[in-house]
Amino acid sequence: MTCTANCSQVGICSFNNTCICPPCFMGNRCETSTNVIQFSLTFAIQWDIETTDVNSNFSIPQFIYTFVITAMLVMALTNNIACLQTFMKHDIRSTNCGLLQITYCIAGLITIIGLEFRMLTIPEFNQLTQSYSYRYAACNVIPVIVIIMVDICMWLSSALIVEFVLLECFNFNLYRSRRFAVISSISGTILTIGTHFHEIIARRPLPGPIRASLYSCTFAFPLPLDIIDKTLRVCHVILPLTVHFLGIIVMIVNITRRTLLVHSRDDFFHVFIEQCIKRKHFFVPPFLIILSNLPHLILHLKDECEDARNTNILRLHIAFNILIYLPPSITFFVYIFPSKSYMHQFQTTPMGRW
Repeated sequence: MTCTANCSQVGICSFNNTCICPPCFMGNRCETSTNVIQFSLTFAIQWDIETTDVNSNFSIPQFIYTFVITAMLVMALTNNIACLQTFMKHDIRSTNCGLLQITYCIAGLITIIGLEFRMLTIPEFNQLTQSYSYRYAACNVIPVIVIIMVDICMWLSSALIVEFVLLECFNFNLYRSRRFAVISSISGTILTIGTHFHEIIARRPLPGPIRASLYSCTFAFPLPLDIIDKTLRVCHVILPLTVHFLGIIVMIVNITRRTLLVHSRDDFFHVFIEQCIKRKHFFVPPFLIILSNLPHLILHLKDECEDARNTNILRLHIAFNILIYLPPSITFFVYIFPSKSYMHQFQTTPMGRW
């Protein structure tokens, strides 16, 4: 059989009957993609662990990743329990903001617990069990639930920004019907699950590209579905970030102009800074969410090929991916700490008194 017949579609047959692979591909037939953009977080972590310190009994990357994600779990439990105690206060849970924030905390806890479970099963994925039911749960169900929860958190935070705009710019009643929060939460959850449902079917535990004896969860989409999947993934990031950005602009401009008009002032920049500090509880959440998601988005959009064999690129991808999980881990510092009224309510809770 000739080289041309053996090479994959991306490979080029050389004069000595071997396949020349383009960037982001490897293997005798260029059949294995090393494009980190296509890697899930756990797959990228597994790649780094397996290619670093292969002759050592102690894996430094594995220790660092486990430590970081476990620390995030501890932070998430502490922050979200503190937030739930605060948001469950009658004055807060009676509002749209409170109901959305309660849902956000629950989704955030599920997200980080699922992420920790995925991290802990990476080294022992093959050794834990060979049963199909375990592999299906560990590969097709739990990772998809984590991804869904991350996107639900993004959309819930977007709904919160819309609520902030309605309260601050259009003088909506804080204690009006909670219909907006209920509809936003339910519709956002259904929409997010619907756009990720195909992943439950398409994820496969395939032989790893480094060692065929080890399996790794990856996606096996036909081309049309792959294009749709990439489009949906980008939309789940770009659309909420756009809502956050526009919400910030609308609130800043409206608040600054109103202050200038009411107090007959013309020092726009000074008023702008003054109002940003005064109403930081409106601006901290969207700024943090934008900053935690933007690096990962830019890394993925700037180039179609980022080779995982470049350790710096691989670890940058992992770091930016982990950064996405930061807002659900520090909800106390996102929603409660910047707000004087929320801090007052928190101080009346068991954790606040302690």
